[in-house]
Amino acid sequence: MRIARRAVPYRPSGCFWALTAFLFLAFATGGGSRYDIQSLALLRPASAVLIAFAIWGMSARQLRDLRAPLLFLGAMALLILAHLIPLPWSVWSRLPGRETVVAIDEAAGLGRMWRPLTLVPPGAWNAFFSLLPPLAVLLAGARLSLAERRALVVPLLLLAMISAVVALLQLSGGEGSPLYLYRVTNDGAAVGLFANRNHQAVFLACAFPLLALFASATALPGWDRRIRLGIACASGAIFVALILVTGSRAGLLAMLVGLAAAMMLGRGQARASRPPSFWHGSRQWAAAAVLLLLLASIVVFAGRAESIDRLLSSNGVGEIRYRAWGPMLDIALRYFPAGSGFGSFAEVYLLDEPYALLDRTTFLRAHNDPLELLLTGGAPAMLLLTVAVGAYVRQCAAWWRSGAREGTRSVTKGAALCVIAILGLASLGDYPLRTPALACLLCVMLLWLYGADGTGARDNSFDGAASDPKTSASKEGRGSNA
Repeated sequence: MRIARRAVPYRPSGCFWALTAFLFLAFATGGGSRYDIQSLALLRPASAVLIAFAIWGMSARQLRDLRAPLLFLGAMALLILAHLIPLPWSVWSRLPGRETVVAIDEAAGLGRMWRPLTLVPPGAWNAFFSLLPPLAVLLAGARLSLAERRALVVPLLLLAMISAVVALLQLSGGEGSPLYLYRVTNDGAAVGLFANRNHQAVFLACAFPLLALFASATALPGWDRRIRLGIACASGAIFVALILVTGSRAGLLAMLVGLAAAMMLGRGQARASRPPSFWHGSRQWAAAAVLLLLLASIVVFAGRAESIDRLLSSNGVGEIRYRAWGPMLDIALRYFPAGSGFGSFAEVYLLDEPYALLDRTTFLRAHNDPLELLLTGGAPAMLLLTVAVGAYVRQCAAWWRSGAREGTRSVTKGAALCVIAILGLASLGDYPLRTPALACLLCVMLLWLYGADGTGARDNSFDGAASDPKTSASKEGRGSNA
């Protein structure tokens, strides 16, 4: 005898709440890239705890669809550890760029000591342990269902709004405000939960594709569409104003990319919906453009658009960070193909800094992640970067072809590709992924990109089909009988 029972409402699992709590912790304590941030003493042990929690009871099927990002992370860890293996003096002294250290050893009478490949071993250990937060996000996310992974858009947008509110309070408090979370920071700027205004602006720019996903019928199908759309529009207006206020020129360009990505995703969702949604039609697009221009004009005429002021008043080519890229490339080629070792950039640049660029500025990063990888990691690191870029291009092509085949494209995967593109473009002039917070954001995007639920079942359906009430009803009907 078959007894009908009522469908059980969706409830997030304990792993979902654990990952959500960890994301809040990562953004509260991992908004800087320096190795001496005291909050890392809290974040990294918490990462190890989450890794242990995620591994407990995990099956091989749950890791199958995330094998590509996990293998990449493992390759990075092995490469960093390889830089820490002591080498015989006869081998180490012949590596490119070691001539100065060899001369110092001989002058100091230290003898022919075995040394690791990296010139700064503590920096390499720091680089190795910096992989713990991204690994924790990937392993915990492997146990989530598809619905839970999509629902992560809500805590990410909450974090963006919290960072925006903190930024507003920082501006009201002025320089020296206790709301600045880091000792070395852009004091007086709207940095939010970060130490660097560029990272704050890039994070807010990444929120635009997330808002497009939130407004679609994919992430939270139980919410009213008009409520989701209203929240997305209001949040987007706040983020636009705050990016203009941060003073970040890179963030201004990232904002334009984010807005274009959100509009692309919104139009794709509107074409797939029947009847057409609010996004459809030239009038709505014109109204949105006018509202954004009006908001930007208000911020500019109020004298708070510091990003535009810095873009117009300063020649970026003449700034020291951009003028230093040429000498940095020369230094990188001097250490090629082995590299100077992970975590050694600041010390190596000080060793070979040209006299023409000497001033009070201290370069802790190259402000160009591919260039810094070339200098510190050499040919192996560039090979891994090439593999990562190739995998991304392949995912973009697969997502684009899916629209021609199925008539619609996954909004979740589209948002993930757009956020990764924003982070990648920002890395050409900065180092956002060297902050634990944005590294965790990237890993959430990888969870969406390599989508399979926690049971190991592949997500072969598209988001539009997932939100179809007839499909949902048929699934509930099949699961309502015992």
